[in-house]
Amino acid sequence: MKYEEIAGYVPHPAQLTIHEDPHRYKTLVCGRRFGKTVLAVNELIVRALKEKTRFPFWYSAPTYRQAKNIAWKLLKIYAKPPIRDPRKDNETELSIQLYNGNEIALKGLDNPVSLEGLGLSYFVGDEVSAAKNWNDAWQSSISPMLLDTGAGAMFISKPRGYNHFHTLAKRGDHNNIIEGESLEQVSLDSDYITYRFTTYDNPHISKDEIEKFKADHTEAYFNQEILARFEKYTGLVYKEFQRETHIVEPFSIPDGWERYRSMDFGSTNPTVGLWIAIDGDDNWFVYDEHYEVKSGIDYHAGIINSKSNGQSIVATYGDPSGAQWITEFAQRGIYITPANKEVGTNFSSWVRFGIEKVSEKLKSIPGRTLAIPVKRLSSMSGSTTNEQKTPSLFIFSSCTNTIREFETYRWKEKSVTQAQDLNEPDIPEKANDHALDCLRYMAVSYKKQEKYVIPKNDLSERNWSLK
Repeated sequence: MKYEEIAGYVPHPAQLTIHEDPHRYKTLVCGRRFGKTVLAVNELIVRALKEKTRFPFWYSAPTYRQAKNIAWKLLKIYAKPPIRDPRKDNETELSIQLYNGNEIALKGLDNPVSLEGLGLSYFVGDEVSAAKNWNDAWQSSISPMLLDTGAGAMFISKPRGYNHFHTLAKRGDHNNIIEGESLEQVSLDSDYITYRFTTYDNPHISKDEIEKFKADHTEAYFNQEILARFEKYTGLVYKEFQRETHIVEPFSIPDGWERYRSMDFGSTNPTVGLWIAIDGDDNWFVYDEHYEVKSGIDYHAGIINSKSNGQSIVATYGDPSGAQWITEFAQRGIYITPANKEVGTNFSSWVRFGIEKVSEKLKSIPGRTLAIPVKRLSSMSGSTTNEQKTPSLFIFSSCTNTIREFETYRWKEKSVTQAQDLNEPDIPEKANDHALDCLRYMAVSYKKQEKYVIPKNDLSERNWSLK
């Protein structure tokens, strides 16, 4: 069966290049309107027609609703009778059956239960960069089912900042086409191949229309959406965050510094803990993190107690809505103070108030100096002792999940089809925010500790004064 034999599908040259590539895992970094979903659907159809297997072929999107909206209609268009038996279409499960008995099903990565199975014959992940819990879904559910059968997978998406999709693209970047350094240690894998195709690579899209799009948008947005380049994600909540400014190489925390923890709770979402050290000049250093999706509180408590062993923790702040979590952690020796929900006078939202507090720590202030040398990520050999412009919040390079969230946490896009109140405040997306929620809890709760000292000239009277 050739792709041209599927009703209505004739792949353009770039699509055909991808179809014919023999690599087991193919990562496609694509610009808008490249034709990636049409490619994905037909890749599954042809594979399902070529072999008889008892295991299904899956297409996935970040959510079940997206999978249905994006691919369900396309799947039935290209798998027309007699290729499929329409009597066996399952509108509830979003699955079809071909004449040879093979099944193609659509899945949402937001529903872990739907990702359970004995094996897969092929997997396609669409809009991977937008999947909230991609790493957990891939590692815990999907990849084990491919190992059972020796099957392959295709990962498709436009870029959305330097997140997990950027790391995935780096794994197959044998031709050095993907810009930027991955936050995680990535080794090239011969089973993987990465392609980048822009909107220009679709011969059916008018070049004049692309140029009009370019004229109406910023250069960064055009690079991301059309040229499929990894840029700092547009619409970021923390625009102040810069790798070269805020990421530092790990160092030993001095004994005199205060140490804090902050926690965000989750069952289907990650449970996150951050460790934050504060020096005498109120500079904050996020020096460790725990970031995992596990349902057992004993597991999280064991990791957190192990990481904190031997450290003097001043306080641990947590989500005030997680009363049951706070109680259960206390039973395991982790005492959490609910974050302060008082709101500053200029803010109507506790979340916005916390975001502003974190943003203030990220801002570089002229004349501000550091008392100790730190090595920035952008210059491993150089230090920034006594630098004349510096922020007061830094992240150790080992805290990769916190850094990833800084580079992907964004404001929710407002609808262009509904009337809007121009004074309505921006609302952040509920995604890529778990470590940053921890920082918010810390920012709204922390009060600088006042240290009492005994005056040198009056030790006998024990006259205490503030330092």
